[in-house]
Amino acid sequence: MKRLDLKSEVNLNKKFILILVLVCVLTIGLYTSYAYFQITVIQNNVVVLQTASIDIITNIEGYDNPTFTLNSGESKTITVNLSSTADGDIAYKMYYIMTSGEATFEVTSTTSFTNDIVEGEMNKTETIVFTFENTGDSTITITLGTQGGLKDYPITLEQGTELVLGLGQVENSSDFKELVISNDTSSCPTYVEEDGITYISGSSDCIDFNYVWYSGKLWRITAIYPDGTMKMITDDAITAIRYGEDVNYYTSNNDKSDMYQWLNEDFLDTLYNYQNIIVTNSRWNATNSNATSTSAISTKLPETTMITTQIGTLNSYEYYKSYQNASYSNGYLNIDEFWWLLNPYSSSSSWFVFSNGNGGGGSSYLPNTYRSVRPCIILRSDVTIISGAGTKNNPFMINGDKQSAIENTTLLNTRTSGEYVNFDGDLYRIVGIENNTTKINKMDYVRTENDAVISKNFSSSIMYGSGNSSTYWNYYLNNTWYNSITTNYKNMLVRGTYYLGEITRNDSYKNSICQTPSNTVTIKNCTKTTNTWTGYVGLPRFGEMFASQQNGDSISFQEMWLITPNSSSDVVHYVGPTGLVMYNAPTSYSYAVRPSLNLRSTVKITGGSGTENDPFEISL
Repeated sequence: MKRLDLKSEVNLNKKFILILVLVCVLTIGLYTSYAYFQITVIQNNVVVLQTASIDIITNIEGYDNPTFTLNSGESKTITVNLSSTADGDIAYKMYYIMTSGEATFEVTSTTSFTNDIVEGEMNKTETIVFTFENTGDSTITITLGTQGGLKDYPITLEQGTELVLGLGQVENSSDFKELVISNDTSSCPTYVEEDGITYISGSSDCIDFNYVWYSGKLWRITAIYPDGTMKMITDDAITAIRYGEDVNYYTSNNDKSDMYQWLNEDFLDTLYNYQNIIVTNSRWNATNSNATSTSAISTKLPETTMITTQIGTLNSYEYYKSYQNASYSNGYLNIDEFWWLLNPYSSSSSWFVFSNGNGGGGSSYLPNTYRSVRPCIILRSDVTIISGAGTKNNPFMINGDKQSAIENTTLLNTRTSGEYVNFDGDLYRIVGIENNTTKINKMDYVRTENDAVISKNFSSSIMYGSGNSSTYWNYYLNNTWYNSITTNYKNMLVRGTYYLGEITRNDSYKNSICQTPSNTVTIKNCTKTTNTWTGYVGLPRFGEMFASQQNGDSISFQEMWLITPNSSSDVVHYVGPTGLVMYNAPTSYSYAVRPSLNLRSTVKITGGSGTENDPFEISL
């Protein structure tokens, strides 16, 4: 992503300045006394005029001023009248100020707003009916206000916090760092302080206070920095790919590892409103450990190789700090899978975590082998909590995340990759939205009525769809299993296109979808492979979101087929019990599957919050 350099972009000549002044004079003549201008210079000398401070009076019927009080658990329905002396259509945006108390509230309205942000256009007057409910434990006082501006220009609030429907809101919430620490009620050692950094460190049975739900994913806070920012890692593996052609996470624009590209292109696109939630110029320490595995993992890394980008993952030292108060086998980040760390082990091998939780490296662990990926982000210091207790079953929810769905109104295809869906009694996860259809992957394997995992051959060849025997998954899923789906859910399905790009051990994940992949191409913009299969029930693709083992420990995991063939021999890829991607003959080996489905654009949400414990309920 190209960063904007305002100094280099401000290059206005005299003629343009004269035109700009003339426009301002004419516009001020139309809106004298109630508007002033802000100028934002962006790329290619494009100047955007932003207006603010058109006077809008906010009045609550029955109140002398736009301020009201809510006791804990109390709900009030109020009628708000907005009025202005400006002529013509003007833009408005509502905000709130919490003048007393530190608690959360929910707000709904009989008026529908785009993205649930209370803003729009008005001519002289506007009336809105709100219902506020205090969901916190203390009495709060709320003051409403309205910012005005010229139609068709964005409004930047000068004060208060943007009012959003369907979202728990909090003003002046407790310091996030202090709240995380205060939620720690464990008697075990759970922190390590070093150089002003608070590392969360301990065993999995002691640490249940650092969970955050953001953008359809469950995260764990691993470190709290002196400036209030916090590093988080996903609680589970998101995909499984190779690290790259070599051990370098990033060398130049034309020399990036697969890890770097997948995290900062594919995964980044799944993070909702990330520009306002994460530190987009985070620094990641990718310094070579330069020692044996025994000593290196507990030795602080010098800042020799520092990468600036949005997404990374833990390096070997940061992973060590997570279990310094325990052991690698019972550390809270051990998920019984192999997963990549950030930095090199040597000039030819990379750091990763073993399935037993130990951090490893060595000459045999080459960067072109396939392991799971757990992305890391750094939360901005001004992020606030709107609800939650930080536990796995009740994680922190943060302000600015995707808003709650409106029952029987919100379409499923407007939601976020990673959110959970109840489909015909089974738990699925949203992979992504393409052509307005919602792709979902089943969280668990296909099982018998007695809950036994079913294993079958892949297909009669390396291409999914060949073979018409129930011995093969492609036939069984699209006949026996498909016909077992109840009618109302079956009607939600559409035939999807599944890419069958061939990939070898030395290939980028992009080969599974792109016809001619390269370091500079993104999978969204590449020419897609012509090897496809179209049908109702497919399988996850190599390198796709959630094409990895999900939930549970390695003891209960099964080998799981992917839909992606190998181009060098007659074999197909699968994910092993510990998160490693390997391949075998499609007719000689029987493995489990997690089906992949595509849902109609008209499927709507009828309930649920999209979390694992409260998945979306859906209907047509």
